[in-house]
Amino acid sequence: MAGDPLKAQGFRTQRAELPEDLWQPLYDRANYAAAGATQLSFFSIPQGQTATIIRNGTATANTVKGYLETNMQNANVVPTKMFKFVGISLAYVHLTEGTITNPNDRDELRGGGYIQFRIVDKDILYLPLVALPELNPMVSVATTANVTSVAAQAGGGGYGVPMYKLPIPITLNPYENFSVTLNWPTAQVIVNAVDVYVILQGFMRKLVCAIVRQLTLQTLNIGGSLRRSRRGIAVIYSRKPVTTIKEHPEEELRMVA
Repeated sequence: MAGDPLKAQGFRTQRAELPEDLWQPLYDRANYAAAGATQLSFFSIPQGQTATIIRNGTATANTVKGYLETNMQNANVVPTKMFKFVGISLAYVHLTEGTITNPNDRDELRGGGYIQFRIVDKDILYLPLVALPELNPMVSVATTANVTSVAAQAGGGGYGVPMYKLPIPITLNPYENFSVTLNWPTAQVIVNAVDVYVILQGFMRKLVCAIVRQLTLQTLNIGGSLRRSRRGIAVIYSRKPVTTIKEHPEEELRMVA
């Protein structure tokens, strides 16, 4: 782009003329008790609701979930955004970090369970947990007569983050119900409770028609106009030297408003 050697204009986050595509995974956290369980459900308890969560070395019931635990604001649905998932990752938060039994607890969960990913009434993916990469992989050192037991874990990977990369990306449309569960045919009894994260890696799209919420047939403050057509409502953006017209069915406008 002339006059823009960094090509920064193509990566603006404020672009009224186009949808905003941002890298933003969906994530959720659930507690697996030491006594074992046969299923953990994810993305069903949004922010502001309570769940058992490990805090400061204690599995505390009725903990109010916030951004530390999840970025879901509604149960099993994202109302005003579209997501394109490209991969799935797991992460673990142990009751007592550094305990030598933590790797064994992970092995029990990893080796005995599978993930089920479902959108509306369609099963999208079944996969054993051993196939899912962990954001914080663990390294342990065995006990000897003269060495103290050590169990350490690494942090997340940033760019090139560990994930099970989906050969075909999955698109989650606004208001589509979805669910993710981790399942164990037999409850896995472990030494200490552990919180499990499921991270759906991908892009978030803020739909452009969201900017016309509560507007009728009037001039938009972005230099365009709004008119009604047979197909629904057309948002007309005036941008020199061209004019871009995007059609948005009325049902979609009501959906995202």
